[in-house]
Amino acid sequence: MLLKAVRYFTLFLIMLNFPDWVLVNFNQTISSALSYLSFGLMLLYFVMAKKWNLNGGMVLLGATYFGISSLSGQEYMPEFLTYTIVVIKYFIIVIAGYSVIQDTTKNEMFVFLLLGATTVFLQMFVFYNPLKDYGRYSGFYLNPNSLGFICMMGYGLTYGLQKKWRTLGQIAFTFIGFLTFSRTFIIVWLFMNLLSIRLSIKNIRVLAIGLGLFISLLIFNSFLPKSNPRLEAMSNILQGKSNNTGKLEEDSRTQTWAIYYPALMEKPVFGNGYNAFAGGAKVSPVGPHNSYIKIMGEGGIFSLLILLILYGLLLKNSWINFIEKPSLFLMTFSLCLYLLTNHNFFDSGYILFFTMWLQYEILKKSSQINVEKE
Repeated sequence: MLLKAVRYFTLFLIMLNFPDWVLVNFNQTISSALSYLSFGLMLLYFVMAKKWNLNGGMVLLGATYFGISSLSGQEYMPEFLTYTIVVIKYFIIVIAGYSVIQDTTKNEMFVFLLLGATTVFLQMFVFYNPLKDYGRYSGFYLNPNSLGFICMMGYGLTYGLQKKWRTLGQIAFTFIGFLTFSRTFIIVWLFMNLLSIRLSIKNIRVLAIGLGLFISLLIFNSFLPKSNPRLEAMSNILQGKSNNTGKLEEDSRTQTWAIYYPALMEKPVFGNGYNAFAGGAKVSPVGPHNSYIKIMGEGGIFSLLILLILYGLLLKNSWINFIEKPSLFLMTFSLCLYLLTNHNFFDSGYILFFTMWLQYEILKKSSQINVEKE
């Protein structure tokens, strides 16, 4: 009972991004206490559960990235103590946190994802800030694209649930995902729905329901606490009131990536050093919004290759089992695409948790197949 309580509280703190939300909405002292508590709980669970399985891939990735980036350039590194804490936190997550993830079922993961997604309503009606939110909603995740990612992962996971929970989850994650108006969410959501038709032609109904929800948002956009500029732009285009796509095209990720290409090619082998590709450092006031670019730009090609091999294997093995376990491939694909728009891979507890959970579930499924063959 105690073990389960420790695991659930750890998942709550990490998967709902709770310490960071407290930092923004309350104060740094409470946030820091909750953050350190989450790492303490991971270590406690690791010792009590006695799961000593080492996630070799994630350990190797961290050792390579932090090792090379700290030696290849130190101009933009923080103070030694700050850097040491960052490194220690990463290894606590991939070693101790891995024991938490191994005991987390898909139903439990679904509950925490749904709980995290529904925090959007707290933001909309309790903690709404018209000066910061601009009609896009993020819940506890502080960034609409991050909440969109949670909805992507939740939506993909529903394909592994029983019908009742699958339908509830698909409607909830679709509606909340649309509230973020994340372009990545919309693209991935469309892809997942089209791919799900391979499982059953009946899944086309889900696509129709989702499009109906999206049209409803276009119609009732003005009734939200603050109307969404992107929704307004799309609504005006569809109604023939305007053909200006500026709001839909602003903050283009490809333009942001292009800024980093020259610096990326300057030192492709060993990178430019830790934190060199952070916003306000060597290249631009804005970060690259791409984990692949950031990892290679700071830790070199070897760090990137390890990451690509890890995710390549996840994609390959989950695709092999797509018909039987579609949720694993859909979630893996969503995660890989999200990293094209987010550069916080080593700093995000829930991204690391998702990666390890998928690794474990796919490994478990592959092991079951091998046993059956024997």
